[in-house]
Amino acid sequence: MLSSRALLRPTSRYLRCWQCSFATTAVHREGVPPPVAKFRTDMKEALKAKDNIRLNVLRGILTELTVLEKRSEAIQTDKQLYKLLSKRRKACKDAAAEFQGAGRDDLVGKENEQMDVLQGYMEEFPSLSTDEITAAIKDLISWMQSKGSNPRSDKKAMKYLFEKGGPFHDMIVDDAFVAETFKRLVSDLPPWDPSLRTEERHDRYDNWNKPNDRIRLADSP
Repeated sequence: MLSSRALLRPTSRYLRCWQCSFATTAVHREGVPPPVAKFRTDMKEALKAKDNIRLNVLRGILTELTVLEKRSEAIQTDKQLYKLLSKRRKACKDAAAEFQGAGRDDLVGKENEQMDVLQGYMEEFPSLSTDEITAAIKDLISWMQSKGSNPRSDKKAMKYLFEKGGPFHDMIVDDAFVAETFKRLVSDLPPWDPSLRTEERHDRYDNWNKPNDRIRLADSP
């Protein structure tokens, strides 16, 4: 069985830092995570500008963060905060649909405006491009093959990507895209040959992503 401790650690190309990252030590010394400080600053500006939509959104976010902290469930990572904002955005979307059905277009407009505010904050978070996600999955597949594990049958393969030390740990990625990409890449692999020694297997599968080699390997016995 593969050990999670043996996993390849994520390289710098998979890591980015949001301007409001919870990992920023300077703000931890002040006792206030950067995103919270930003929300508070934006709320003051919204109050001065009489931007009631943004003001209500920020008040709701800060209130929920306070409640979670009192429950000892304080937000610790960007990913957790992103999920909180995503949840609130979905609530606005659901409310807009209900108001639409009730013919309350005025309330639909307000919900849509709140969704736009939340989306704006969500877009400031670090995210991995599709190329970076694909590269990380290819690295995982290559590592599994070098350890003599079949990526097609190892049920923990996807877990390795998201667990602590994996390339997607605490990173914001599209889970559906990750699953789809992993499935597509392993389906392109040549037939698994358990009779090969680990070194031979790794050499054979090392060039699987090159079209000519892939065809040759797929046709080989």
